[in-house]
Amino acid sequence: MSQAKSNKMGVVQLTILTMVNMMGSGIIMLPTKLAEVGTISIISWLVTAVGSMALAWAFAKCGMFSRKSGGMGGYAEYAFGKSGNFMANYTYGVSLLIANVAIAISAVGYGTELLGASLSPVQIGLATIGVLWICTVANFGGARITGQISSITVWGVIIPVVGLCIIGWFWFSPTLYVDS
Repeated sequence: MSQAKSNKMGVVQLTILTMVNMMGSGIIMLPTKLAEVGTISIISWLVTAVGSMALAWAFAKCGMFSRKSGGMGGYAEYAFGKSGNFMANYTYGVSLLIANVAIAISAVGYGTELLGASLSPVQIGLATIGVLWICTVANFGGARITGQISSITVWGVIIPVVGLCIIGWFWFSPTLYVDS
């Protein structure tokens, strides 16, 4: 029992893990793709913010009304039985599988650009599998080690984003922004 308790993450580690998940490819890669669209892409950020708030509100309400713990699966089981729990957890697992592969591909893409490497599609696939296995092995230590790793890696996102936000104002052109 004491080992299970010592392997849990605290509120700070869970918050940092959430920050890492949100800031990863979404904060770093998405703006470059949205910049190609132009100023209208700001609407997509607003839609995303409204959708995120709606999800947070829905989960908060489910947590208030459900007598079962267990997140989405527990809420679905409370309302729809064991099949609802299975469907919620299964679809969440599939979405995580797809998201993790996408994040690993992004990591390999960033790594090749950063290191100036040129990889064939087969090499990219192998590197992506390697990244997935490295992350899997890193998680064998349990939830606490995952939180500790996230506490370190979050700075790899925060420092460049804050730096670009501060330095970027020197090159900001309101006329170019309005014209696009």
